[in-house]
Amino acid sequence: MAITPLILIAGSMTIVCIVDILLPTGVAIPILYVIPILLAVHCRQHWFRVLVAAGCTALTLLGYAFSQPGVPAWIALSNRALAIAAIWISAVLAWRHLYAEQQVNVLQNLLPMCASCKKIRDDKGYWSQVEEYLETHTQTMLTHGICPECTQKWYPDFYPQVAERHPDLFKSASSEIVDERLLHGEGPQ
Repeated sequence: MAITPLILIAGSMTIVCIVDILLPTGVAIPILYVIPILLAVHCRQHWFRVLVAAGCTALTLLGYAFSQPGVPAWIALSNRALAIAAIWISAVLAWRHLYAEQQVNVLQNLLPMCASCKKIRDDKGYWSQVEEYLETHTQTMLTHGICPECTQKWYPDFYPQVAERHPDLFKSASSEIVDERLLHGEGPQ
């Protein structure tokens, strides 16, 4: 049985809470609530991450209420305030890091392409043909053919013979329009 992130988050929150209640109020155990915060960072739902941070804050306050007094109240309260600040600062920084990571992934998925010749610029700034780039950066091997529109445009005399011999290769919405034009005696445009 696999341990789900939810079980890890709930388990770590429970362990920190129990240890916090068992130790005197002056011990800064609530700082360990950063652990479930970091575990919850990669959950997809933002509301869940906020709920975990709010739950850790509530458990920090609950631990103060039920812990044995061991130090002056101002020390215990200042430790709790620092723990709550650490919880929320960790949560915000982790979420910002996650957001930045997502933005970098989006930017890495963009390919700079020349608007004129359609060459692609690689990470080192070199320009290469689309075919060469795809074969080098993916596991794709390319073959070449010619689409019905280009066949009609560049080989207008040859198109009707090829379309008749290989109708399955030349069927698309635009090729049907071209076929209709040829049937009605209209030449290529």
